[in-house]
Amino acid sequence: MKFLNKYIFIIVTGILCILWISHYISIIYNIFLKKKKQTHKNKLLSQLYQIFPLIIFITGARLFFYEPFTISSNSMYPTLFTGDCIIVQKFSCFKNNIYNNKIEFKKYKPIRNDVIVFQYPNYIQKNYIKRIIGMPGDIIIYNPFTKKVYVINNRHIEHTTFFYNKSCTKTDKTINLAYSQYNNKNVGTYRCLKKEFYQEKIFNYSHNIIITHGIKNFLYKPYKPYNYKKKWTWIIPKNKYFVIGDNRDQSSDSRFWGLVSKENIIGKAKYVWFNVNYTNKNWWNTILCNRIFKKI
Repeated sequence: MKFLNKYIFIIVTGILCILWISHYISIIYNIFLKKKKQTHKNKLLSQLYQIFPLIIFITGARLFFYEPFTISSNSMYPTLFTGDCIIVQKFSCFKNNIYNNKIEFKKYKPIRNDVIVFQYPNYIQKNYIKRIIGMPGDIIIYNPFTKKVYVINNRHIEHTTFFYNKSCTKTDKTINLAYSQYNNKNVGTYRCLKKEFYQEKIFNYSHNIIITHGIKNFLYKPYKPYNYKKKWTWIIPKNKYFVIGDNRDQSSDSRFWGLVSKENIIGKAKYVWFNVNYTNKNWWNTILCNRIFKKI
């Protein structure tokens, strides 16, 4: 029933738009071709005066509250498809006005799992859309091999401080440690070390331990390591967010270029109002009807 109502709404809206356009075409035709100027000019002006408040309303909504965007990649698939035209509820406007200020709507705060549109941190003229998974105070750990993201929430963990008595004393016992090591040239290093025992005592329990300070080999091959190591752990500061695409294998997001500042967030994606995909071979599949007025 919901699917049927959607199509009925589309058909009725289309008919009304056609009637409205044909009405004004007839007025313009009468003015310029049939020369019935005075009557139809007055009628046209009265019609324009009637729709003027609507134009002001749409312009104001577009400027201050909502903004349309088009999805150009599949980084948010399956939530968003390539060609989706979406409506974004804006958080702020006038980011680059002549006074270098912006107006912020502070009633809404970004929350986890929100799909947001923001200015790309490395090039603010470019807009990205991703999902928030990390909030201020969270710890994010990403495993590049399993492609799993772990989020440690910012929670207050209650704990009890526990004090205990500990001592470590040197004994008269010693131990000889021998080991050998070979490099890729089959050159071996043999070492024999003499280490002393220490007795560690915690409460009424004691045991022997060996304290080492590391072992250095003096036979080595100098090399310059390849810098492949990346930082895969983030502690998110205030007013910063960790974002990621739903299609992780095809997404450029916070894993690769860092966090998003709150001041760079344009708004929250609310609805897909229709989809136009020109890559489809069949023209009747260019517009996906099941994407019309779909909530994100």
